[in-house]
Amino acid sequence: MKHLLIGINAKFIHSNLAIRYIQAFGKKKGLTIDYSEYTINQSIDYILDEIMKQEPHLIGFSCYLWNIEIIVKLVQMIRQIHPKMIIVLGGPEVSYNPATWMTAHSEIDYIISGEGEIPTFNLLTCLEKGWDDGLKQIGSLTYRSKGFIKQNHQEPPMSMAEVLFPYKEDLLGLEHRIIYYETSRGCPFNCEYCLSSIEKGVRFRPLNMVYKELQFFLNQEVRQVKFVDRTFNAKRSHSMAIWTYLRDHDNGKTNFHFEITADLLDEEEILFLKTIRVGLFQFEIGVQSTNLETIVDINRQTDFEVLRKRVLALKANGNIHLHLDLIAGLPKETYQAFGKSFNDVMAISPEQLQLGFLKVLKGSKIDEQQETYGIISRKHPPYEVLKTREMGYEDLRRLKDIEVLLEYYYNSGQFSNSITYLMKGYDHPFDFFEVLREFWVAEGLYHIKHHKIKFYDLLYQFGQQESSVNEYLLAQWLIHDLCMQEKPKKWPNFANVREGLSMEVKTFYQSEHHPDHLFKGYEDFNTKQIMRMSHVEQYDFNPLSGSNDNGIYHIFYNYRLRDKMTGKALATRIRL
Repeated sequence: MKHLLIGINAKFIHSNLAIRYIQAFGKKKGLTIDYSEYTINQSIDYILDEIMKQEPHLIGFSCYLWNIEIIVKLVQMIRQIHPKMIIVLGGPEVSYNPATWMTAHSEIDYIISGEGEIPTFNLLTCLEKGWDDGLKQIGSLTYRSKGFIKQNHQEPPMSMAEVLFPYKEDLLGLEHRIIYYETSRGCPFNCEYCLSSIEKGVRFRPLNMVYKELQFFLNQEVRQVKFVDRTFNAKRSHSMAIWTYLRDHDNGKTNFHFEITADLLDEEEILFLKTIRVGLFQFEIGVQSTNLETIVDINRQTDFEVLRKRVLALKANGNIHLHLDLIAGLPKETYQAFGKSFNDVMAISPEQLQLGFLKVLKGSKIDEQQETYGIISRKHPPYEVLKTREMGYEDLRRLKDIEVLLEYYYNSGQFSNSITYLMKGYDHPFDFFEVLREFWVAEGLYHIKHHKIKFYDLLYQFGQQESSVNEYLLAQWLIHDLCMQEKPKKWPNFANVREGLSMEVKTFYQSEHHPDHLFKGYEDFNTKQIMRMSHVEQYDFNPLSGSNDNGIYHIFYNYRLRDKMTGKALATRIRL
């Protein structure tokens, strides 16, 4: 009997951890389980065809917000093609109300709620051996019996020591994907919008197992390992032990991403984190809101003032990429209050500010109190907020537009100098993004795919309309931002036409008197090759310091040496 598990990811770079866990658990118990992965960007016909080619007897789908609608369609088509195919669903999207799902969709034979390793193995074993009577003993299982839908008791959470390492030695198929990994399950907090609040307590994986598994990733030199622990630093001794191991065994290449609660950090931890390699760690920190009424209503135990101080201390260390999150559409937060939350976070200058929108997840506490809070959300996945008592649909629509601009111009890191210059003309960052949004709306720029160079022209055009902006200075900041990313092959329309290198610049490259460190990384290339692979640009001010002494400044951009935090080229002032 061939068992096939299906993961349909949001993007190609993602991977499905759940189906790998189940396969590993089955293998240890002597049960063969296959799996395949696809993305929501692939056609449903392609996914269906690839599944059918494998000729499974049982198909299990891992269900999430982003893929459930595709899965429902696939299940219906599979049932039409193979009426006797056994179809199993699992994952957070179907775990809360499995009986409702099975009532609405007769094609589903079984649903497994919550953790899937033990229940899935027990179900597949019963089916292989024909033990129909055994179904009633399987925890976390909802199934059909004699025309009725039966829902069993919930399987007790398994020990983290029992969870098997889900990756194979060759990491086949994961060469260009993010590797997901966890050392704990559960969350110590009870935020009302989150499903993690349903499970009580936190379980931790034994450190001796964690060290061995982390060393595997280090030996394989994977690009990034993303920890899916809900609050990685919930237990200080656990997080510090892992951070210490990674610092002491750093391979110089792998990056580790953690979701942490910054206000739990103490001074000793921050001092320790200063000792790690630049780029070794990446922290995602949930702020969600700085509005006290909102924080109290959603039962979020965060002290923003403490969080702010801790994040600023991490920022001062200068070695950890920081992502801070906000959620729009939470209770008691007006449009103006959200703008303040936005400004509060932007004042910290994180590398990224991720602006998300409330999703009213089935089974969450906020779902139960939608009417009380006056929240109206979509009836279909991803159940995103449409309006609240404090924030209308148009307000949220404006924030959606601002989110787009935030991604283009701030989170991309490609316009850091230009944006900093432009924002100086406004009292607050949120004001700047509101005005930039008005420009984009007036020009009809949304819902159009723009070439990356076009974004430079658009920001310049926006600046031309602002009385506080020196458009010539803005143009130079934009050119500097562009040159920091790559050697320009195409210039924005506002840039002066550049045809070849001036004699001064050619003489500079041909000189033997430049500092040895300047051409570091180009040792194996001749002068002509270095000229093609690097760049020199002229400015009327020093873009590296922002100073303006009414002189001419030449900047050399070395694309072989890049900042480990930002990925930007090493820029050095030279004299011609």
